[in-house]
Amino acid sequence: MVILLFWMNHNGLIKTSADAWIYIGIIVIINTLILPVFLIWMLKKMGIIQSMSMNQRNERLYPFFITAIFYFTTWFVFNSLNIFPYLTLIFSISTSLVLIAAFINVFWKISIHNMSMGAVSAAILFLTASHYIVSPWPVYSTFILSGLVGYSRLKLKSHSPAQVYSGFILGAFIVVFITYYGLL
Repeated sequence: MVILLFWMNHNGLIKTSADAWIYIGIIVIINTLILPVFLIWMLKKMGIIQSMSMNQRNERLYPFFITAIFYFTTWFVFNSLNIFPYLTLIFSISTSLVLIAAFINVFWKISIHNMSMGAVSAAILFLTASHYIVSPWPVYSTFILSGLVGYSRLKLKSHSPAQVYSGFILGAFIVVFITYYGLL
């Protein structure tokens, strides 16, 4: 989503300098990739989780909370900087999705991959409609990619169809809900 916002900035839809995008990219890469992966790797080294793929439902709880903390921190940074609302909105949605997934995970294994794809699909649909982006390819590409991700989760036998479909629908619903109430 940050890459999509960068693309929108490249096309003049969001007024932010190129230097700001470098700092945004660094913050996003460190807070949402490097630090969470490092801490989850540490959990594996300490024997708290057995595998980085976290196939077992009970292995997912600590990584979910680690990820939620870093997403929340990223939201806090961007909210404090007040660069533009979409960036803050992305990380409030991301934090919410991870926390909701952690809660659901206590009772049932839901497809996090498809929750993410549902969220991204709804967000791209919203951004293309609200900014009158004429090209339908961002929307088409996202929905095709969502289908491929869902198919791969089923083919790998990582999830049941109910887990894949409910993940996608819940992700899209959360984006619609938070976007509607967040932009009022």
